[in-house]
Amino acid sequence: MDVLEKIYINFKRQISNVPVIVPRTIEYFNKSVNKIRIPPFTKDNVLFYYLPLQGIVSYTTLSVSVMNPHLMVRLFPQRDVTDVLFLSASSGAGLWLWARPHIATAAPARRFSWALLGGCLWPLGSIFLWAILRSSIGQRPFIGTMLGVATGATLTNIALDYFNYVELMFCGEVRLPEEPYSPHSDDEKYDIDI
Repeated sequence: MDVLEKIYINFKRQISNVPVIVPRTIEYFNKSVNKIRIPPFTKDNVLFYYLPLQGIVSYTTLSVSVMNPHLMVRLFPQRDVTDVLFLSASSGAGLWLWARPHIATAAPARRFSWALLGGCLWPLGSIFLWAILRSSIGQRPFIGTMLGVATGATLTNIALDYFNYVELMFCGEVRLPEEPYSPHSDDEKYDIDI
């Protein structure tokens, strides 16, 4: 009986400390979330922030799936998930492209076709690149996995940089030179500072 009484007293002591611990925990959690600056869950944020973010995760997993298929077979022995990853990465990229400001004023049919084309070409082109890289490195699964993730991150950064540049041009913040660029002209004259 002594043991049960000690457990009860210990439990009661912990319960009495909860009102002090809970506000501190909530305060710590709120400070952490405020530092991260996570967008609130609205329809637009879910469609054009969280689903594209999930598409990036699928795109990265797709790189591992192409570069190291044996690992994916071990993780998912019942089913080949490459198609699901491709569709998820494509839909994430397409939704991200749909929300870009430089195509916002286009007719919905054109906007949809551009987002669909870009959303499919980005992962599909990456799959072809990864297949070529995989055949060139041979049977080195760790190097293949690292190379796939690294090239996926590089391609994503290049695409983000390109679209940011295009949007800066459409916003009028980047001034294009009056004369077209010629390889024999003075390069300094055509530098664009962003």
